[in-house]
Amino acid sequence: MKKMGISDLDMGITLNGVKHAVSKRILSPWKKYQRLLKHSQWWSLSALKDYQLEQLKRLVHHAYQHVPYYHGTMQVFNVQPEDIRTLDDLALMPFVEKDMVRQRSRDFLSTRALPFLYKCHTSGTTGTPLTLYRDFNNIGFEYAMLSRQRQWAGLKPGDLYATLKGELLPGRVINRGHYWSMNAAEHKLVMSSYHLSEATAHRYIEALSTYQPEAIDGYPSSIYALAKFMLERNIKIPMKAILTSSETLVPEQKSIIETAFNCYVYDYYGMAERVAAIHTCERGRYHIVPEYSILEFMRHPNLAENHFEIVGTALNNIAMPLIRYRMGDIVQLAEGTCECGRNYPMVDGIIGRMDDYVVTPSGKMVGRLDHIFKGVQNLIQAQIYQPETGVIILRVVPDKSFSKQDGDLILEKLYDRVGDGIRFEIENVPFIPRTSRGKIKSVVSEVVF
Repeated sequence: MKKMGISDLDMGITLNGVKHAVSKRILSPWKKYQRLLKHSQWWSLSALKDYQLEQLKRLVHHAYQHVPYYHGTMQVFNVQPEDIRTLDDLALMPFVEKDMVRQRSRDFLSTRALPFLYKCHTSGTTGTPLTLYRDFNNIGFEYAMLSRQRQWAGLKPGDLYATLKGELLPGRVINRGHYWSMNAAEHKLVMSSYHLSEATAHRYIEALSTYQPEAIDGYPSSIYALAKFMLERNIKIPMKAILTSSETLVPEQKSIIETAFNCYVYDYYGMAERVAAIHTCERGRYHIVPEYSILEFMRHPNLAENHFEIVGTALNNIAMPLIRYRMGDIVQLAEGTCECGRNYPMVDGIIGRMDDYVVTPSGKMVGRLDHIFKGVQNLIQAQIYQPETGVIILRVVPDKSFSKQDGDLILEKLYDRVGDGIRFEIENVPFIPRTSRGKIKSVVSEVVF
């Protein structure tokens, strides 16, 4: 690895890293949670449920006494904290919708919340972003949990890793032709997902070769685009692991990424509201993290069999509790136990959001459309756009080898999954617009359902 010099650092990136490091490692009780998670991952199923129930009772008591929204709502629904005796009693509480939090965010804040809370926002891909608040307990638990995910992926504390997600770099860094900067406080190479293109990809490869991080943590679409560029030029950069999050990981992306970096991809799931966490173990299976939250699974009549919407109750943020919060995210449940030996519930896949579905004229919701790209190697990026019920436009960023036959093959597979009554079109575009967080949405539908 290159010996770090002053030119590798940017003061703004470094100071921001110091702020995050102090919040996570000094002000938060992350070591306490690290010890808990080290042992609790091997608990029996009954012990895990006992832990959840204990935390739930504490949370509901606190919410009733100190959170205006829940105090009023529980009185309206005639629910007392003492009524929560089992995990099933959580159903006595009403659902919380995103619009409720958006419109009444201050009512969800605890009156006992400390004045120096950590403020964050959702990405706003489905409307106006939500403003959320976290306490240091929540920050510490999250840091301990993500540290354990890295350990499951084979990383050690102190391993240098790169990030390729929606982190902004100052213009002065970009103007130097650098699309990265070292965050020495958190021992990570921050790389911009906004500036990655065929014209700049070689600079990212140079940075990875120079600094030699042990892993990359980022958006699947960004890491895939870089991996594809590498393989087209017979370049491979071995890593210990690749960690992906924040977008739905497509199997074709996973295969290309694992080939380019000669390691496994560990996909993990979370959100700004911090009401659910799903991590990948050493065996490559998705595990729900039960110490983090309680998840319920809602059946929607138009969803495919064994596909459920997640409803989450956060157990570790009493500053702004979210109880029975509907995220609109869909998972496919799994049966059985994992060979890793943990008794954590499993899912077979993180399908995406409700708005990642297209809607047929009959009202059927069709998701998990990543299979239409299987076997197509000549794409850089793609997006399915549904402007109205009877029209689907496939937006593609083709590489130099992309042909009409490739497009016809994708449309044929799309037709097989969606069916009659829809006009299909294909549109070549120079790029797929990213969200404010640098993400790429795989499906954009204007249809209300």
